[in-house]
Amino acid sequence: MKRLTLYLSALSAVLLLLPCGMLRADDKLTAQVEESATATGEAERTGFSLLPGWLIDLSAGYSMNQGNSDTQNLLARAAVIKKFAETWELIGKGEYAWGKVKDQVTEEYEQTADRGQLSGQANLFVIENGFLYGRSEYSYDKIKELDRRLDSGVGVGYNVYRCGETFAALETGTSYIDSKYEDGQRDHGIFLRLAQNGALKINERVTFIESVEYKPKFEDFNDYLLNVEASLRVSLLGNLYFQLTVTDRYDNQPAAGTERNDLSMIGSLGLSL
Repeated sequence: MKRLTLYLSALSAVLLLLPCGMLRADDKLTAQVEESATATGEAERTGFSLLPGWLIDLSAGYSMNQGNSDTQNLLARAAVIKKFAETWELIGKGEYAWGKVKDQVTEEYEQTADRGQLSGQANLFVIENGFLYGRSEYSYDKIKELDRRLDSGVGVGYNVYRCGETFAALETGTSYIDSKYEDGQRDHGIFLRLAQNGALKINERVTFIESVEYKPKFEDFNDYLLNVEASLRVSLLGNLYFQLTVTDRYDNQPAAGTERNDLSMIGSLGLSL
């Protein structure tokens, strides 16, 4: 995990060194909104639009194996972006993961994944490439015995680099996080939030997308959450794409009897509208 985090940080530094022409001054506000939209991993398409003025991205991946092992896994995601009056931007995301594996001795199924997440973020651009944000997130994870987690906060962000679909963006702020576990354990307080995301357009069909989010608790930096994600997206036909995603979710203070680290990898088909 440490190596992956260092690699993503190094990638962001490389993105800053790539040459690119400057945006025209009279298009600054519009360009800022477009950059933030790209920073969520959703590139605006010029073709068919299901809802004019909205950017919509849907993806789902499913795998099944029967024989010596019997497993099933599902990951579904959705993201929508709406622009208001050129300087406002609203971003909504949802995710659901489910999985099970069959014990070959008892022939009973054991659940390997059952988690969900919903989030919303509003960005207000106040200076060139800089914005204020407010965000809220709800999540649960049955395997990690997390009954529910509420995460709400505010902060600032800055698009430090943009060249076409290649970009690097930073966000920093504070969040109030309230985590309730199934065994009655509860963890809540004010957390620092440091986030970075970016993309590297390798060629006309292939794009590498990455993000890192680190949230330590102010009163105890040993109590922290770390989320790392890296994806390779390959355009297929029109707005259809294939994506291979690796995620690493780390909770340094998990529920008793559960693991701190949760690493997953899945391939999925997606559609951008």
